[in-house]
Amino acid sequence: MDEDKIYDTIVVGSGNGACGFLNYYLQATANRAIPKRVLVVEEGDSFFETSDISHQNHWTQSYGEGNIFKLHNALNFDGIPILSGRACTMGGGGSINYTMIHESSEWLSKHIGKTATYWDELKAELNAKFRSLDLPLDRSPVTKHVLQVAQKAGFQCSTEVCGTDKIRKVPNYPEGDAKLLHIFPTQFDQFGQRTYSGVSLVDWFDKQVELKTRCKVVQLEFSDDCGEGARCVGVYVRNLDTGNTERVSLEANDGKLILCAGAATPRLLLPHQKKLQNDEIGKQVSDHICMPLGIYLLDKNIKVTSRDSYVPVFATTVSQPEQERWATVCCFDFFAGEFKELWFFISHLYLTFLLPNWFKKVMIKIPTLFWLTKNVVRMLILWVNLIIDFCWGLHNLSRGNVWHNKLNLVTAIVKFNPAVDGYYTSDGTRIALGFFSEGEDSNSNQDKEIAKNAITNQLDFISCLGEKPNWIFKSLFRLFTKIPYEKNQVERYVDIYSKKFLLSEQHLSGGCLFGKAIDPGIDNPANTGKLYGSANAYVADLSSVPLPRISPQMTAYLIGFHVAKMLCTDNN
Repeated sequence: MDEDKIYDTIVVGSGNGACGFLNYYLQATANRAIPKRVLVVEEGDSFFETSDISHQNHWTQSYGEGNIFKLHNALNFDGIPILSGRACTMGGGGSINYTMIHESSEWLSKHIGKTATYWDELKAELNAKFRSLDLPLDRSPVTKHVLQVAQKAGFQCSTEVCGTDKIRKVPNYPEGDAKLLHIFPTQFDQFGQRTYSGVSLVDWFDKQVELKTRCKVVQLEFSDDCGEGARCVGVYVRNLDTGNTERVSLEANDGKLILCAGAATPRLLLPHQKKLQNDEIGKQVSDHICMPLGIYLLDKNIKVTSRDSYVPVFATTVSQPEQERWATVCCFDFFAGEFKELWFFISHLYLTFLLPNWFKKVMIKIPTLFWLTKNVVRMLILWVNLIIDFCWGLHNLSRGNVWHNKLNLVTAIVKFNPAVDGYYTSDGTRIALGFFSEGEDSNSNQDKEIAKNAITNQLDFISCLGEKPNWIFKSLFRLFTKIPYEKNQVERYVDIYSKKFLLSEQHLSGGCLFGKAIDPGIDNPANTGKLYGSANAYVADLSSVPLPRISPQMTAYLIGFHVAKMLCTDNN
């Protein structure tokens, strides 16, 4: 980077929030007489160099790539380590998989501002950016199978996405309905090729944009208070390949810093908390509790396609705890395919079951150890699978059948919001999450109750997705994981999970909330997202809201899009 070059706007991160922000911002400023100079700094690799990972068949490999998937240093309040990670690549999590569903407009109105009607209209505007006529509405045999089994279990299709029409729509989570199915559109064609995604929202060759990948913002520089708040005058950027750090300047009068760096957003701000006089930075942080469920054998007559490694269906149930306005949503995700297609994903999930807590505490601090452990566990699981395959082949021969039949697997996870929010430690080196924290009544644990009820109530539904594996596999599987196949096994699984197996869904949110740490723009829309105590620093990612109740990918795009739209109302 040119040391003397000054930028009008510096965007830290290129994830979902940044893609939503840049889509609107670049178009709104394109016709200026003097183009904006926009620098985007991304810690991860260029999407153009990792697109093989983002192929439908290979997205699970991201969990095996040390430079793409990284862990947070996260513990719960009792000091139990949590495997909580983040996608580290251009485009963020949207470049790895796809989980397209909007949070309700009522929820957005409550936590960000504006009316529900405003959010309905903004969703429609954003959704139009994702349209691609060459992508069909996904109705693979596995998708149809999951829908049929779920409907028999009492789930109802959301009418706006599960009807008979062939229009690709992003589902919208509605308030009040207990058991719903949401089909979300994929970003892949019939060959498994990604054709349009969040990273495609941005014209990365726009003359206004300079993109720097493999570069990490390590420090922000704020001036002294200038009457309207401390002004960010520059950032320090470390090149991860050379190790060199250099200062990049913001334009003195109207330069803007846009923070879309996920967990790094509060971390970068915490050292300046006193100067900004903003005590809300780093508070109300959360992530989804993620609990893996059993592995089942799909009916051999159901054809599995490349699109089924992440089945594009969410099944949601709700729990309404006492004195809580917003119901806790339990969301079930489904995955199907041959073992070789799922083993990266499975081995990542099962790290939490196979390692003792003391080792996980060390591992989450040392990226190289994390990468090495993942690969060792993956090889271990592969060898166990080969032994099981060998035994199964002998079993088939003894019964006069062929040596081995091709087996397709189906599995699920359930995720939900913890009852208690967490926080960043004051030095930003650790995240404390409220997973399975005791309530004011020490005899109650809302997270445990929700987990037990959700799994127990839907275990029959999950079991109907396929046939239970043979007793050898099931015994080995439960020996290490305690994952239940019977209802009387659920309580023990939840109890042990809460003490030994904590895993998040990689959806970290909060730390700089609207109305607390940043301006909701009620008095002046152009101040939307502006950090309290600052004249020109804005937050435009999931750090700005509490944890959404469903997968937050679309919420992140929407926040970035919203902040850019409000910021451009003054035509600056």
